[in-house]
Amino acid sequence: MLEKEILNMEEAAELFGVSIKTFIKLLREEDVPARKIGREWRFSKQALIDWLAKGSSKMYSSSEQEVRQFFEKIADKWEEISSGIYDHSIINKLIDFGLLNKDMTVLDYGSGDGFISRGIASHTGKIIAMDMSVSMLDELDRKAKQQGITNILTVECEESEVPLRDSRVDMVCASMILHHIKFPDDIVQEFYRVLRPKGVLFIADLLPHNDEEFQISMHDYHRGINPVALEQWLSDTGFCNINIEKLPDIGKGKKNIFVLTAVKAEQV
Repeated sequence: MLEKEILNMEEAAELFGVSIKTFIKLLREEDVPARKIGREWRFSKQALIDWLAKGSSKMYSSSEQEVRQFFEKIADKWEEISSGIYDHSIINKLIDFGLLNKDMTVLDYGSGDGFISRGIASHTGKIIAMDMSVSMLDELDRKAKQQGITNILTVECEESEVPLRDSRVDMVCASMILHHIKFPDDIVQEFYRVLRPKGVLFIADLLPHNDEEFQISMHDYHRGINPVALEQWLSDTGFCNINIEKLPDIGKGKKNIFVLTAVKAEQV
């Protein structure tokens, strides 16, 4: 327990139980009580505790709730809607990479109605399909049952959270989900945490675009993801062997898509 009243950056981050990187982001985005003296930040321990106590989760949940409600409403129509955005080339590419095997546990984060989970079910062992929309997960369960698929476990989660213990999965698939997340670099750290050493991360997402109408209609935080920035986030987090590939254009009106693979470095 910290006994000092005046804290430096490292001690303030420790008080909040977060990394320095996360605390710096908090400083930039929130009105945190602090003073910069010369080049160094200093914090009152009591002021930080008082500031934290006055916060309200409702301040942060409204936009997340809008996204959740949107996907709850369209869950039964998502297969038709998504077919106008991307096709099975994502699944084909994942299978063609030769990374899947029957002994693996795969996390499909932002699984929706199970586009990825159902597409790779016959190529892997256990799949944990995770999404913030219960209706989407219900659709996944229904469609998996129709297809006779029995190796998918559905789990509800909150945005940017992965309710799994450390080093629990062999692969994380995050297909068409990062542009829905306000801070995608944060979820990258969660992916790293739950992957076993030498575990593989597979990402498919939209390349940057200028279609504001599409962004608004789909409740997207971002107009695509910059793969160069993503590569830097992954590298900073501890991933290696990062490979990025643009998928061929799949028709007029559809967005350009990239796929990425990366490996969690073996811990020493």
